[in-house]
Amino acid sequence: MGMKLSPTYFGVLCGLSANLIWGLAFLIPLLLPESDSVALALGRYMVFGVLSVALLLIHRRADIRRLNGRTWGTALLFAFSGHLGYYFFLVQAITHAGAPIATSIIGTLPVTVALAGNWIRREFPFSRLLVPISFIMVGLILVNVMEGRWDSAMSGRLDLDLLLGIGSALVALALWTSYAIANAGFLRKHPEISSSTWSNLMGIGALALSLLALPFAIGSGAVHLHYDDAGQLVPLLVGALVMGVLVSWVGTLLWNRASGLVPISIAGQLAVVQTIAGLVYGLAWTQRMPPPLEVLGIFLLIGGVLLAIQRTRKAPGSQTGKSTDLKPLTKSA
Repeated sequence: MGMKLSPTYFGVLCGLSANLIWGLAFLIPLLLPESDSVALALGRYMVFGVLSVALLLIHRRADIRRLNGRTWGTALLFAFSGHLGYYFFLVQAITHAGAPIATSIIGTLPVTVALAGNWIRREFPFSRLLVPISFIMVGLILVNVMEGRWDSAMSGRLDLDLLLGIGSALVALALWTSYAIANAGFLRKHPEISSSTWSNLMGIGALALSLLALPFAIGSGAVHLHYDDAGQLVPLLVGALVMGVLVSWVGTLLWNRASGLVPISIAGQLAVVQTIAGLVYGLAWTQRMPPPLEVLGIFLLIGGVLLAIQRTRKAPGSQTGKSTDLKPLTKSA
């Protein structure tokens, strides 16, 4: 007989898989350097939405009748905070402050989600998270310092431009932190909504927001509708298809499963896997070996997550005296 995983460890595997898939979002733009980044992003979320509409109509018609306006509104809000809104401010941060500064701020997501989530839910004493989070912080610093081109990031930029970029990165950080925590809370409060149905609802929300943003993107010149040849259009369509189906839909589904099964303080720290995966994918594509300090940073990131899982393997009970429920709280997909 095969070994049966506990719900918590199954959730960890789902979270790890989601972040490994999300790491592809760093690789695909490298594979398609000639593609319009805004068009790729909007195409990604439109594919995500169209697929979600089709799947919800085919497999979950009964679920649609049970959904109320508040649920749809929450899905639309999460589609903004966890998808389009987050991505928009991330792009603004990279544009105005540079990739090294933006990624350094966004890279603290595992820490902000873990600390804020644990502060709200009181799943574990903070003393249990102190050492793992310290490992993750040091690892993030090493990775970002070694990867970043700080001189070029800071040179030639106006102070106001730099402040706008930093502010955008902080907004993106706050959006995804709030999304991760609120999404986990929603799934635990609504076990009647399956992970796949909730992923589809967010996909529909992403589609609605993409269609709303498209005229503004075209009007501003960020997206143009005319391509000289198929050599420009086909890679864009393929990239949008892969990002929409695999990165957005499958990744969101796996993350929803993880959010319903794993304490948010642990799920948040799993986000370092996305950073590591994106870095490794990029290194493999460029055929570059990382320097020793960067390798040390990667090991510290991995070690911090493993230590966090080990130190919080058994729920000790919240500070209010109630035990932490780690049973599966969402229906299976």
